[in-house]
Amino acid sequence: MKTLLLIIDPQNSFCDPAGELYVGGAGEDMRRTAALLRRRGEDIRSVIVTLDSHNKIHIAHPIWWVDAAGRRPEPFTRISHEDLETGRYRAADPANQEWTRTYMARIQAHVIWPYHCLIGTWGHEVFPPLLDELNAWRERFHDLDFVLKGASRFTENFSAIRPAVEVPGSPSTQIDRGLLQRIDQADRIWVAGEASSHCVADTVDDILRFSENTSIAEKIVLLTDAMSPVSGFEDAAAAFFQRAASAGAALTETGQLS
Repeated sequence: MKTLLLIIDPQNSFCDPAGELYVGGAGEDMRRTAALLRRRGEDIRSVIVTLDSHNKIHIAHPIWWVDAAGRRPEPFTRISHEDLETGRYRAADPANQEWTRTYMARIQAHVIWPYHCLIGTWGHEVFPPLLDELNAWRERFHDLDFVLKGASRFTENFSAIRPAVEVPGSPSTQIDRGLLQRIDQADRIWVAGEASSHCVADTVDDILRFSENTSIAEKIVLLTDAMSPVSGFEDAAAAFFQRAASAGAALTETGQLS
């Protein structure tokens, strides 16, 4: 049986308590994922690790925005399309205002995040306890791949399959059909990562939505003790678990896998 271990964004920004967007419990989640890899390595045919990968100038970061007084928003500020239309917030760079209006008209509501997973920084790196095990695993079984997402500064990109909004003229913001095909080649798909309220949820939702295999849900196993929600978004994670289970995916813990 070809088992794929799909690990979503196991990076220092999320998993280390010093991380800019630390997700409570994420360090232990990734230690359990590492233990699974060590314990069941022979049962895993391939591992795909996605990496949130941002520039500092990004539409989800404070530097993109200013309020009516010219002040940058604090992290976790919520901005609505109406806020933009009424002038409560605007793009800091006037050259980005037209796109920002188009973007907000599409998504309607937006959360400003702390600067995180900046390319080339410590926060972008894989959490060391998991990275050590990944490196040990690929010495024996080889098929480890890293998939970057989120480098386009013009759109949020929780999902590894597609960003929130496709940017005209930017192929990297289109649906990643190649990744979908690679995922579907597995007989079963074990899913871990951060965060269950955002990047894990959106990635799995998009696999279910865009896979050409109508039975893809039956392959998916969510490892519920290997993912945690962003604080304050626990309800979103619970809703994700319910959606996935209703679609036919299984939910279990790393120590209970058959």
